[in-house]
Amino acid sequence: MSKVVEIEGARLKNFLHFQRDSLGFMTSVLHLGDIVSVRSSKRTPSYILNHPEAIREVLISKEQSFRKGRSSRILRETVGQGILTTEGKKHDHQRQSMLPAFHKQRIQEYAPIVIEQATRAFDEWQDGEERWVHRDFMMLTLTVIMQTLFGAKLKEDAERVARAVEETIQYTAKRMYSPIPLPKFIPTRGNLRHTQSMGVLHQTAKGFVQQQEKRDSPTLLRHLLEEDGVEEQELIDQIITMLIAGHETTANALSWTWYLLSQHPEVEVKWREELDCVLGDRPPTYEDLTKLSYTQQIWQESLRLYPPAWMILREANEDVEILGEPFTRNSIFMISPYSLHRNPQYFDQPEKFMPERFAPEAVKSIPRYAYLPFGAGSRSCIGNQFASMEATLIMVLLAQRYRLVLAPAQAPIQAEPSVSLRIKGGLKMLVKSRSDQSRK
Repeated sequence: MSKVVEIEGARLKNFLHFQRDSLGFMTSVLHLGDIVSVRSSKRTPSYILNHPEAIREVLISKEQSFRKGRSSRILRETVGQGILTTEGKKHDHQRQSMLPAFHKQRIQEYAPIVIEQATRAFDEWQDGEERWVHRDFMMLTLTVIMQTLFGAKLKEDAERVARAVEETIQYTAKRMYSPIPLPKFIPTRGNLRHTQSMGVLHQTAKGFVQQQEKRDSPTLLRHLLEEDGVEEQELIDQIITMLIAGHETTANALSWTWYLLSQHPEVEVKWREELDCVLGDRPPTYEDLTKLSYTQQIWQESLRLYPPAWMILREANEDVEILGEPFTRNSIFMISPYSLHRNPQYFDQPEKFMPERFAPEAVKSIPRYAYLPFGAGSRSCIGNQFASMEATLIMVLLAQRYRLVLAPAQAPIQAEPSVSLRIKGGLKMLVKSRSDQSRK
């Protein structure tokens, strides 16, 4: 019996459903089968993978038979030949070159920078004020990336760079999910703004290179500068890649985490008990992270419900078998961590926020490739350990000082599948001092 099931309904209707509600569409086909054919064109047939073993074959055991394809081609217009977009041997070489910057020892060295920058950011918050916290997290994670990986500090230009990054992300997302993106040479408002934003990012990246050439600090950029045969354009491409991918995903995940905590006060109460027990009144250090087990579970569960990388795309380089089924060259495969993480076969009460499902004993029941917040294989997120360290330290430092609740004027929360998964319209929250809460 074939493991490939054809999707129900008319092709046009399904296409419009995906365009209108990509997340809902991917979740709606979970029950159909392990591999779902969306009945697209014969030249490039498309399939949705819902089974962990099928995902393992595509991302791990047979990954050489696949390329990233269209998503990389569109991203390349923005980030050039960076680690997100290169394929084959070039990608493998870039990844190996960058790995030393993400080893455990280096991540430990980055932790004090995260603590310093987060403390400085939260010093500006005031009890009783309303803040667009997604913007705060974006600025904070951008500042951390610039200082840790590039040894750079931007003051007056930080807002300008942040705007350029945001405009670039929005532009790229529109092109990525548009069936027929307009050529870049057409002088539309969007194309012109993107050109201006890319000019800002290129200028910033060149500035980082020039600054680093005058110093000898052990940063990712210094390591890349010392690589044989690395040209300036490749350095610039890698910098822009990290500026965009290295902070936006973490910032969005932090926004989702605080939204979820605001809706589950019982989780927050339990979490605060852990913080008080482990830390008391002192700030966290890198060494504390292994002791903060419930903090880690909250982060993991937030990534389950709202994984930044909500969609993974692959195209077949050659004829290939998956779960014993034959597929032709150029077949397209869609893997949605967002929907996979909501599969009731692997997660009990999948829509419920339950950090306890990642407790040491409970997590053993989750199949290896049913949980993919950072992807898998050689194209998994190179900075996943860095992001987790950064995010958990920021979570702890914020929770020690404030409690966040949704602002009265906050619009209903909706997930927006952009380049990464964000909260549509942003997240506005009311800041409440923890000292005030403890007196009540």
